[in-house]
Amino acid sequence: MRKSLAVVMVSLLALALVLSACGPKPEQPNGGEPKTKTVGGQLVLGLTGNPVTFNPILSTDTTSGAIIGRVFNGLVRVNETMELVPDLAESWEFSPDGLTWTFKLREDVVWHDGTPFTAADVKYTYDAIKHPDYAGVRKTDFKPIKEVETQGDYTVILHLEEPYAPLLSKLTIGIIPKHIFETTSIKDMKENPACMQPIGTGPYKFVKWEKDQYIMVEANPDYYGEGPYIQTVIWKFYGDNQVMLAALEKGDIDYMGAIPPDDVERVQQALASTHEFKQIPQNGYTYIGLKQTDPILKDKLVRQALMYGTNRAQIVEEVLRGYGDVMHANLTPSSWAYAGDVLNPYEYNPEKAKELLDEAGWKVGADGIREKDGQKMNVKILTSTGNKILESALLITQQNWKELGINAVVEYIEWSVLCAQYLDVAKFQAYALGWSLGVDPDCYLYFHSSAAVDENGQLVGFNDVEFKNAELDELLERGRTEMDKETRKQIYVEIQKIINEELPYVFLYRNNTPAAMHKKVKGVVWGATGPLYPEKWWIEE
Repeated sequence: MRKSLAVVMVSLLALALVLSACGPKPEQPNGGEPKTKTVGGQLVLGLTGNPVTFNPILSTDTTSGAIIGRVFNGLVRVNETMELVPDLAESWEFSPDGLTWTFKLREDVVWHDGTPFTAADVKYTYDAIKHPDYAGVRKTDFKPIKEVETQGDYTVILHLEEPYAPLLSKLTIGIIPKHIFETTSIKDMKENPACMQPIGTGPYKFVKWEKDQYIMVEANPDYYGEGPYIQTVIWKFYGDNQVMLAALEKGDIDYMGAIPPDDVERVQQALASTHEFKQIPQNGYTYIGLKQTDPILKDKLVRQALMYGTNRAQIVEEVLRGYGDVMHANLTPSSWAYAGDVLNPYEYNPEKAKELLDEAGWKVGADGIREKDGQKMNVKILTSTGNKILESALLITQQNWKELGINAVVEYIEWSVLCAQYLDVAKFQAYALGWSLGVDPDCYLYFHSSAAVDENGQLVGFNDVEFKNAELDELLERGRTEMDKETRKQIYVEIQKIINEELPYVFLYRNNTPAAMHKKVKGVVWGATGPLYPEKWWIEE
């Protein structure tokens, strides 16, 4: 059946390559371009949680990703219209059956320690992800790659088991240096010092990290592309978004990605002369992950009751001040595969929620808390410290659930601890966080059975809630191999319908609050996901 997919593959992949090579020109950067771009200066950004690792193939958190994005490069990168364009790879081609991809690498790239970048580094990175001892979550993303071959120093050939539609989108992952990491076994990779003192090929070189204080990187003079123009980039740590906002208003930081909704109007007025504001609809969403093996949450009727019983529209209106959208499944309206009106919107209906809980056998006890077979309906939701918007959303959720007879308790945990001790080892009952999505609708890594916990108890992908559905598995597999875009879209519509019905998550909202960038930062290109190409920015003092 899948062999027939190769018939439509060639023309579609050719179109993808043309779009990548000849995409639309970026919008004009802030304030136009002066005759001479200023070299030097310092850019200061903010973070609300300590990173976990600076190794691109082990990282799972956005905090670490902020630094990784400036220190490392993938074979391809995402441009301002969410297309995939060359980065470490300057070009690529594919065989007629789509099973062999050949990448020509740039020959002018060196690692930050001066060692030449070669095809051996690419092979090492991808082979490490495919290795049986690999402890990260991206193995299923690279499973369709049967073999990574090199020809000379600047050609990499990927041999695939079958056509693989999301291939390019997976190759944005940063390449790691073989000569640094081969000194450590794959099993012990996370112990390599380079995971915390990274050496990459990117426009910025890691300098230092003072925990809970700041991270500093500096311009890489040997960077192969344009720039970098800004000499130093510093991320300062703040306890929460409100403290970070105060730092923005004082001038201690130059950029904030999402202004707290309550403060948008005031801050836009106060900083109108000094900052540019851009409202970027988030290609991602905030959710409550529900462990599918939990005695309470494993029942679909309970999960549906939680969706009906959570006033998500109130959260958008009161917490986000209207700067957001209620989410019903796992793809946002930004995606070309978004299912739209075919999804159940689960409009707030506490009476319907109570009926479902009654049907599931959970009856209200004398203390007002539901119980079944002697067990109280207690749900502990883990989340990270520092996110006041999510904190407010969870206060509404707690009250909503209390009215249903559910005792929901929220526990706030420091970000790196939450990742290391709970999420990355899939040990929780429920948790509330957000996903930032990529350019491809492929969600295999989040919801396929094989991306959950393996027989050794190790989390293999991002399916930490351990959701397993045979029909969904088949669709996710088809979605990866189908190359016709319209057919693929229908597959992902069906995927969203199943997820919307089965609800491994309580889907909450996507955040559309404005970002603020100081006007002294020039050359910024605002894409569909925020400001891009930081190596091309410069400071106009």
